[in-house]
Amino acid sequence: MNMKEPTTRKMYDLWAWFYDYTFGACVRARQLRATQQLHLKPGDLVLDLGVGTGMTLRHYPKNVTIVGVDLSDGMLAKAAGKCRDLGMDHCRLICGDAMHPPFAEQSFDHIMITHVISVVSDPARLIAHATRLLKPNGRIVLLNHFQSTNPVMAWLERVFNPMFIKIGWRSDLPLDECLRGVDLRVEYRFKMSVIDLWQIVVLTHPCAEAAVAPTQPLVPEVPATGMGRRLAVEGH
Repeated sequence: MNMKEPTTRKMYDLWAWFYDYTFGACVRARQLRATQQLHLKPGDLVLDLGVGTGMTLRHYPKNVTIVGVDLSDGMLAKAAGKCRDLGMDHCRLICGDAMHPPFAEQSFDHIMITHVISVVSDPARLIAHATRLLKPNGRIVLLNHFQSTNPVMAWLERVFNPMFIKIGWRSDLPLDECLRGVDLRVEYRFKMSVIDLWQIVVLTHPCAEAAVAPTQPLVPEVPATGMGRRLAVEGH
């Protein structure tokens, strides 16, 4: 059972009203850690694919340019408010479908994908698009829940998946499914704690220089095998 973009858009227009105070409140520290894995340099151009209410935007330095894309007008309106309130003139927001990104190949130095893989209809296709948009030595950083490798937990995630889909995301998505047919390697991945439900995964092209591992990898794991219109933002 998969997600469908038209339904997802409506769900997240509704979620936008209380997202920051519910699910968003649980992942703030993880979003900071995820953006740190990009190891940004002045002048970098970063695609934040599925930027949502813009919770990640405050974590980017102002000497880089961020392009935030999201399908939901409601979520982007919240992100636009953050840009105005915090003076984040280095951020550009676009309302568009991540499954059909309107950008040229190798447009971005790095790509951030937080809590998006499990809300799209075809996760592998989304990663394939991101791979096409990434420059040769760039990184794709994923922050998401992936299906557990524990058989009991994986069974529970499959059983409860229909319920989670009704409120906006899949609970049964394995990382290997996202990387199917994609020419990327997992440089490293880790969790913030032993019982954490979310992982941070760093992906690069096979020929790219090795990514720098996190300075404090709390719970490292073995690597896996295997758009539209500009949103009106003050000052843009």
